[in-house]
Amino acid sequence: MTARVLGGEARNDPLATHSGTIQFTVIRGEGDWRVLRDGQNSGHFDFSVDAIESALVKATTLIDKGERVEVFVQDAAGQLRQVDPVGGEVLH
Repeated sequence: MTARVLGGEARNDPLATHSGTIQFTVIRGEGDWRVLRDGQNSGHFDFSVDAIESALVKATTLIDKGERVEVFVQDAAGQLRQVDPVGGEVLH
């Protein structure tokens, strides 16, 4: 899977973080949804919409500070999909 990255770079592995890029990933846990920041726990939520909103808020706050940020969300099939951290749309 090739995903668009802020700054126009492309890559094949959605879990490989570019140097200096902060990555938020929203995944299904054991009965909950989890937000990971660079692979580390950053929150637990009962509903996916709350986890996604949290990741997007954290991402846009960092973007406003000049950071490079990527957001991925696990879909119903278990695949990670890159999401625009500002608009929330799925990128392909």
